[in-house]
Amino acid sequence: MSDIFFEKISSIKWFSNCGKEFYITDFPVKIQFLKSFDEMQKNISSQNWEDLTMEARNRLTIFLHNEDRNNYQNWNKITEIKKRNLQQVEDIVKEFAKINKLDQNIVDDVLWNMLGAAMENYYFSINKKIPIFFQYLLEIYSQGNIPCGLIGEVKEDFKGKQINFSDYTLLVY
Repeated sequence: MSDIFFEKISSIKWFSNCGKEFYITDFPVKIQFLKSFDEMQKNISSQNWEDLTMEARNRLTIFLHNEDRNNYQNWNKITEIKKRNLQQVEDIVKEFAKINKLDQNIVDDVLWNMLGAAMENYYFSINKKIPIFFQYLLEIYSQGNIPCGLIGEVKEDFKGKQINFSDYTLLVY
């Protein structure tokens, strides 16, 4: 993995602080910490969380379609390359889920979020105006925790604008 992004994720001590609180200076989203695997699993499987992560991905693709169509045309090719580089993370998450008797939702969610972060990282290197969401989730994973839900109602945007984080509280285990 010569890519700096993948070097960063390979150095994460995945899930090492689950259930413990942390503080990140200048983090743009309010956080509420969860205390149990059951709470985490319930929230990571929620429609609200899925809606938020899907909305974040949609905003990125809408932005690229509207503002950077030439680079957007490489989306599928870039996605395949980034997915292949996530195999190590997938193995770690699958093992964590197996040991803790968690369902497939956690594996799917972490991989979706890391692919989103990889795509944001790639496109941000080309255009600093892209809407960012998954990079913030990466910061939570980097702490050894799991972002897994939210308090707030997901609002759709069809212009590719940045999510207004003041509308949400992220749930973190």
